[in-house]
Amino acid sequence: MAKQQFKAQADICKKSLDVLLKAIEVDPGNAEEYQAGIAYTENVMKASNAIVKAFDVVEPPKAATTKEKSEETPKDEKPKRKRKAKTSKESVPVDSEPATDETQPMVEPSVEENADLFAMFGD
Repeated sequence: MAKQQFKAQADICKKSLDVLLKAIEVDPGNAEEYQAGIAYTENVMKASNAIVKAFDVVEPPKAATTKEKSEETPKDEKPKRKRKAKTSKESVPVDSEPATDETQPMVEPSVEENADLFAMFGD
């Protein structure tokens, strides 16, 4: 992450140099001030680029490390993983007929039965 920040800083410095150089052309009266900014920006840009280069030396890019590893062990020589033998578990017997709930069809009560129901609660 830090490497990317220093790369971004170097890019910002490059853009700042362009602005400072343009400012000297547009406002030559303050050229001395702009020259100081240019000197500072060039130093920051050099330092940022040096840090980025140091990251490459100390921590090589991941793509380079994977290439080195793949060159060490060709694909043909890589050990293959052995599959584990599956243990058979006792199977639960399955009925040939699907289980169904046998329910009696619902018969609506007759009017007389409804009357008896309500009589039970009283008037």
